[in-house]
Amino acid sequence: MQKRSLIIGILLLLIRVMVAQSTFPRLVADAFGSDQELINGIQFSNHFGQVDGHPYFLDERFRNGSINIADQLYEHMNLRYNLYSQRVEIEYRYGNGHLIQFMSVPELIPSFSIEGRIFVRMQLGDGAFAYYQVVSSGSSACYIGWSKDKNIARNDSFRAYQFSAPKRSYWLRLGQDVTPFNNRKTFAGTFPEQIQKDILKMLKQQRFSFKNATVVQAEEMVIAALGIYEMQLLP
Repeated sequence: MQKRSLIIGILLLLIRVMVAQSTFPRLVADAFGSDQELINGIQFSNHFGQVDGHPYFLDERFRNGSINIADQLYEHMNLRYNLYSQRVEIEYRYGNGHLIQFMSVPELIPSFSIEGRIFVRMQLGDGAFAYYQVVSSGSSACYIGWSKDKNIARNDSFRAYQFSAPKRSYWLRLGQDVTPFNNRKTFAGTFPEQIQKDILKMLKQQRFSFKNATVVQAEEMVIAALGIYEMQLLP
């Protein structure tokens, strides 16, 4: 009798396991719909409440953008780019109206855009993989890496730490060559010799600083310089 009861119990357990296995994919699909690949990351938690400033590209607001995941493009997403953690943070609303915020996994997102600005994860030189803003004109492009550090706060601050101003790294692609630069001289030196004076003249007229350039200033300078280069290529 005990043996029979044991066999029946095992059979019932197997049936419950099989039912659970068959319904789990449906439950996931019901919860996330077609966005199962998208909802993959770490639930957002603000670890920087005691740090002066903010770690984000542009500002703390979520902005309209798009994300590439597993060869699928998700458009009209609410995104912000954390320059300290180097993660894209996503604000997502479920079908039932519930709103969540989570930090994405960089290895799963090869590219994204925020308000038309394109970022691609790539490895340049001997550095590690990182996101770079792509500013292009014709067949040429400039890759700008943005980051922030967490430093000891000023003496007059009530907090122990503060975020640094944005840091920038630059690479220029002309043809097949991708070259790093960090100032006016090295930037102009990446172009053909016959237009280097024109590039330097433009930079001096604008009093352009690669170290302190805003996002808009960097974009406008790169587009202008690449325009001079493209004109030089015309027959």
